[in-house]
Amino acid sequence: MVVDFIEKISDFVGHSIPATDIALYFLAQIPYVSIMLVPVATLASTLITLVLLARNSEIVAFKGSGVSLWRLSRPFLGAGLLLCVMVFLLENLVTPPAAQVANRIWEGQVRNRRAETLQREVRDVWARDVRLLEHFAVYDEARGEALDASFIIYDDDLKLSKRIEAGRARFTPEGLRLSDAAVKSYRGMDGRGMRHFDFRRQKDLFIPGFPAPPAGLGRQGETDSSELSFRALSESIGLLQAEGFYPIRQMVDLQFKFSRPFITLVMIVVGIPIGFWREKGGSVAMGLVPGLVLSFLYLVTMEVSRSVGYAGLLPPLLAAWLPNFFFLLVGLFLFSYVRQ
Repeated sequence: MVVDFIEKISDFVGHSIPATDIALYFLAQIPYVSIMLVPVATLASTLITLVLLARNSEIVAFKGSGVSLWRLSRPFLGAGLLLCVMVFLLENLVTPPAAQVANRIWEGQVRNRRAETLQREVRDVWARDVRLLEHFAVYDEARGEALDASFIIYDDDLKLSKRIEAGRARFTPEGLRLSDAAVKSYRGMDGRGMRHFDFRRQKDLFIPGFPAPPAGLGRQGETDSSELSFRALSESIGLLQAEGFYPIRQMVDLQFKFSRPFITLVMIVVGIPIGFWREKGGSVAMGLVPGLVLSFLYLVTMEVSRSVGYAGLLPPLLAAWLPNFFFLLVGLFLFSYVRQ
């Protein structure tokens, strides 16, 4: 957060952002930063605890009394499961609204646009309904205007009913106003199975009650997955798939919302055998060094796996859970070499 503050404070000051909004922005970052740091802190605390036990010869005392290392590990694993639940709730209940606040301040005030502000002159926009397919070469949702607009309309039997091409379209509460329109109205079939149609051109055409496209077609960028809970993200994926899209990035992010809380438990599984490696003596610093190195490697592996998932080289489920599975195997392998 200090690094983030140093990078962005000049932007905040340069845009005359109030101090209260600056403070609110960095406060809203705390939940996400906490989620990223809980695994690191958990691993460090596990190693520190075990190193302190070893320095006081308490691990030897436990083993001499017949207490197995598995029995000593159970409190750590139980705490890890509790932390997994806490991280999951934090990520899905607290982080989304906090991320919305942070993005609203950064995108809306620093970059001079609200999160809901619609990009001007968005190009190559498609919209589809059950009986309507629309395409705009250029679309300005804020003004409700489109250039080179095409409307393909179907009847109740989902048969092609009408096709309208217009140089300019304007959506109003009363309906749709078109300029330089060309209208094809389709009717019955001829003897060769071809559709008959009537063709006409109109300089100005008004269609009363014609609905405007769904809100958000011209939105700047995509909604950040961190702003959505797993339920909202899952519903968003379902809507995109129903429209015929394959939202690979959102699917990967959804799987990470389930796999990320388990990083804490995996870090404990990796840290326990490292902490048990020395039964007597050792320093806290020497216990922290491998913990920080492993945490760094884990985060790098997770981001690489996420990028591979975004690229479609791995299925979303495998991209999200592969780092957990790999480091879990590393932890179990190390534990098998600890003297019981």
